[in-house]
Amino acid sequence: MSAPDSMHAVFSDAVFHDAVEQSAIAISITDVNAHILYVNPAFSAITGYAASEVVGQRQSLLSYKSTPRSVYQTMWQALKSGQSWTGRLLNRRRDGTPYVAELTVTPLRSAAIKGEETRYLGMHWDATEEHRLAQQLSNHKQLIESVISVAPVAVALLDVEGKVVLDNPAYRRVVSDMRVTEPAHSVMDALRQSLGESFKHALAHRRALLNHELCFDSDSGEPRWYSCSVSWFEERHTSPDAFYGDGCSDYMLLVMHDISASKRQQEALRIAAMRAMLSEGEFNQSLREALSGAIFQLQGPVNLISAAASLQRRRAGGAAGGDALAKALADAQRAGEEAISTLQAAMPPEPEAPTGLVNLNEVLRDVLMLETETFLSAGVTVDWLPAHVLPSVQGNPTALRTLFRQLVTNAVEAMNVRGWTERNLSLSTEVHGKYVRAALTDTGPGIPDELRLKVFEPFFSTKKGRAAGRGVGLSLAQEIVSRHRGVLEIDPSYAGGCRLLVSIPALGQIPVADEEGER
Repeated sequence: MSAPDSMHAVFSDAVFHDAVEQSAIAISITDVNAHILYVNPAFSAITGYAASEVVGQRQSLLSYKSTPRSVYQTMWQALKSGQSWTGRLLNRRRDGTPYVAELTVTPLRSAAIKGEETRYLGMHWDATEEHRLAQQLSNHKQLIESVISVAPVAVALLDVEGKVVLDNPAYRRVVSDMRVTEPAHSVMDALRQSLGESFKHALAHRRALLNHELCFDSDSGEPRWYSCSVSWFEERHTSPDAFYGDGCSDYMLLVMHDISASKRQQEALRIAAMRAMLSEGEFNQSLREALSGAIFQLQGPVNLISAAASLQRRRAGGAAGGDALAKALADAQRAGEEAISTLQAAMPPEPEAPTGLVNLNEVLRDVLMLETETFLSAGVTVDWLPAHVLPSVQGNPTALRTLFRQLVTNAVEAMNVRGWTERNLSLSTEVHGKYVRAALTDTGPGIPDELRLKVFEPFFSTKKGRAAGRGVGLSLAQEIVSRHRGVLEIDPSYAGGCRLLVSIPALGQIPVADEEGER
């Protein structure tokens, strides 16, 4: 061997020795029977054994009892076939505590030493903490998946393209209940329509949207209500080129909580309260009508008595104070006026003037819900044909519900007679010039031409005898329409029943007749 080669060999041996001695990985060399021939300082630091305690001992002194025997069998099969083996073992430190060892064992053969048998180079490091973190992550993942799977709320994860990449069984049940193929897309469309620009702003800035209530039709026929929330999170890329970069993907988490039961309960309570309110309003209106009629009927005789009393006082002249007839007439006049005052004091106050913005479609939907039992008991079928877009009107929603409830009740009563087979009620809305018009059409006997004005008079009814009603329905409806500066009329061109047209000025519109009257 030349001098340079000799110097290179010496230098290489020194460098390799220093590298092994200073390595942070535990290194051991064993003979073919697994007796330890050498360990480095890192081996002692990890296991707690000094080199003098383990050299000459079998490597199995590190074995921990819970490591399956099959693991060692697999390792030795690979080593005896001349292959390296890498895996994890459960080792034991000098103090008896276990640790997870990430181990690689490689067969070594040296041609420099004649007759030398195979030796094994073992390198391992303490992977206990990594194993703990991996198991903790796995446990958390399983816990989250289990919770999401059994959660009563529907959960869907969408990528940036809007594709559902993960969902749970509750979401899949929503798919089968709703009349859509992908509920998440329908929710996003509904949020976009209801929130407008704020929805676009939330999407652009990845801001959460919490507890927005949406209603969808279902195959069961009953609408389904969901409280929907949207949140965002970033997934860091796992590719090597994203190690120092900011590579990430945005995902949207959609959570849908079915609140249909509570909404139906709320709706039932609202309808009950509305029914009570409307009944009270109708009772007060009927009472006002009755008291007004009584006052009108009483005012005539009182006026006659007053005139007779004045005439008698003039005839009696100075002796009027002692005239019995004059005194009787004066007493009768005073009693009549007191009765009129008592009736006027008992009259309920007039309802408040309309102040709010009202959508007639919503009013009519409420009325249809209120009268559902009436329709069923009378065998009346209902066609509901609302305008898709309808401007608001200025009005009192309670009064307008009373208006249409009276008209619907009159229509049902007109058809609910013995032997009348065709019982259909149609309600529709439309924009008619400056008005919002609602049409109520029934297939009843209709109203004769000579009665089309008289039916709006108080206490008038087309029914006779016991079947006759109070006769205040259309007069009450007419009063409410007048308070809203609208028009209530019977369509004279309609045959085969009766069609009532209710026209109320659209928001910001004033009827021409009113404009001319104000000039």
